[in-house]
Amino acid sequence: MATYGLLIDYEYCTNCGSCQVSCKEEHGYPVGKTGIAVHADGPWAIDEDNWNFNYFPLPTDLCDLCADRTERGREPICVYHCLANVMCYGEVEELAKRLADKPKQLLIVPQYLPREARGEFVHVDKGDAHQAAHVEVKATGVAAFGAHRHDAKVGEIDESDVIEDIL
Repeated sequence: MATYGLLIDYEYCTNCGSCQVSCKEEHGYPVGKTGIAVHADGPWAIDEDNWNFNYFPLPTDLCDLCADRTERGREPICVYHCLANVMCYGEVEELAKRLADKPKQLLIVPQYLPREARGEFVHVDKGDAHQAAHVEVKATGVAAFGAHRHDAKVGEIDESDVIEDIL
């Protein structure tokens, strides 16, 4: 049985909101709930001439890829109403082949109501075998960071354990 997903070319998403609005209308979701949400990254300066500003339409845990529509051979409502035509629906194997065609794309396979599908998340206590990362910061006039993740207890680290990167 094939697995289906969405291929999203986020380079050209304009955050028009048509995917969110059409999803809410199609499924009758109340205020604050939706099957897809557009998230923003930016704006922030990459350098003095270039800016990063991307929008990412991402399915939520309410997304079932419009199972009632796709069973009838139709596209999910978000794909159908995408004004920038940046969303594609299809078999994951076929969509994955298209990833190499251009950068700035996401391939997403939504998991509808994952708690019902997979059960509640259960934390597994691994004892004290895994510690948080030890971080040392040295002032050198430039940003310098030393970090090492290890299973030793704090205080058992020597200079050879520290990895330094100068930015």
